[in-house]
Amino acid sequence: MMFDYVRHHAWLGFSLIALGLIVGPFVVVVFALSGQFAAIDWSLLATDAYLRAVIWFSIWQAALSTVLSVGLALPLARALARRQFVGRGLLLRVFSVALVIPPIVAVYGLVVVHGRQGWVNELLRYLDLSSGSYLYGLVGILLAHVFFNLPLATRIVLQRMESIEPESWRLASQLGMSSWQHWRLLEWPHIRSVLAPLAALIFALCFTSFAIIMSLGGGPRATTLEVAIYQAVRLDFDLPLATQLSLVQLVLCSFIVWLGLRLGRPAEISHSIGVHVVRPDIGSWQSKLADVLLLLLGLVLIVLPLSGVILAGLNGHWGQVLGDAQLWLAAWNSLWVAVCAAALCLFMAWGLLLMRRHTQERWPWVAAVLESVGMLTLVMPALVLGTGLFLALRLWVDVFAINLYLVLLVNSILGLPFMLRVLTAPYLQLARQHDRLCTSLDISGWHRLRQIEWPLLKPAIGLGLAIVAAFSVGDLGVVALFGTPDIKTLPLLMYQRLGSYQADAAAVTAVVLLALCLLVFVMMEKGVGGRRA
Repeated sequence: MMFDYVRHHAWLGFSLIALGLIVGPFVVVVFALSGQFAAIDWSLLATDAYLRAVIWFSIWQAALSTVLSVGLALPLARALARRQFVGRGLLLRVFSVALVIPPIVAVYGLVVVHGRQGWVNELLRYLDLSSGSYLYGLVGILLAHVFFNLPLATRIVLQRMESIEPESWRLASQLGMSSWQHWRLLEWPHIRSVLAPLAALIFALCFTSFAIIMSLGGGPRATTLEVAIYQAVRLDFDLPLATQLSLVQLVLCSFIVWLGLRLGRPAEISHSIGVHVVRPDIGSWQSKLADVLLLLLGLVLIVLPLSGVILAGLNGHWGQVLGDAQLWLAAWNSLWVAVCAAALCLFMAWGLLLMRRHTQERWPWVAAVLESVGMLTLVMPALVLGTGLFLALRLWVDVFAINLYLVLLVNSILGLPFMLRVLTAPYLQLARQHDRLCTSLDISGWHRLRQIEWPLLKPAIGLGLAIVAAFSVGDLGVVALFGTPDIKTLPLLMYQRLGSYQADAAAVTAVVLLALCLLVFVMMEKGVGGRRA
């Protein structure tokens, strides 16, 4: 009966192609990694002190980063929810931009602010104090991870706080509730459901961080599994060790993501509704002082590194850098990968959602499986996926000759959870509202997409494309694995210039990369999504 149903529905081919593009690489990677099992010495995990240290440090830095990011996000989001001030909208916009800043650019901004010759050390020297070199190592890694994850956690928590009904605040005011009671009875019940999946997501992102650890790790004592996999493949060509580390990372990531999903539901990524509610806990001087200090801390952690990138780029090397053909070739490669990866990611997400809409009533288990498929990339990090593809394809093709196509494919798959978080809720809501009408009017296929779905889903589609494209522009992990001297992207070019002590040229390249990332984000969000995006 199911096969008769499937044979008469044209959407199946589209969805199966999308599903194959998602699942196919994972199957290939699993088979490629399993082919190295015989050569793996599992006793090294118990006897090799270096491997144990790498695994422990990977877990430790991710756990600390998660605690700091979520722990700071809770009071910072509360301060933003309580205060209306000039520049609040701009600050939230900067927080949104910080989510998609290329990691290598953020690292450079942190060097400008916290490096040995950075602003903080210059100020301390002026005050006859000394902080030493604290940036390289665990402290620098934590600063970078907080830079990326604090805005994400703050926006999600703030979104939940702003969803509290105005009537609840009026009732709280009439009952004379204290600030602590506001938190315990109103705010905490709204945000606790998203904290576990949010923490799991941030842990997974920090656990699989690559560019930050490569740049700020400072040596073998601050090496993570992701960096160790890269070194095993590109530097030592020790494929059994790379496979072993990949499997360890895969198991740990799977456990963390499973735990987060078991404890709560992930939040949808959407724009804040922006409803201003007058809260009764904004009058005391203690709350005002605490909120001001928290907002200043947010400015220091997020805005200062971005300012450092721009100011450092205002040097006299613009003509030299802009006249370099390598820059423009790398920029074109980055732009091409970003646009194609975003489009392919949208194709995959649309295919999954289409199949889910058609099967969730008759076969709900299919819809559940499809939802899990869309989250596969949270448990298989970029370098694990890249390493598996490298092992599978190296005997058949010149992997480095098709490196940009592999980077495109991997980035589109890695962006799938973000695209689905943006599209799933509005797509399924649209289906519930219009399915019967479309059926009665015989509107289906291309006509339904053009007349019904596209006009209503444009804002969500624009935001999803913008997020995936911006992430792809700044990707360094997969590019570093497959990159060659002749074919490189802007993040790889900038990393190489930093490594060869071309600080001024790297600063200009950072500004160009930042501008390209923001341009791609705005063009996708506004150009595709329109004014409502």
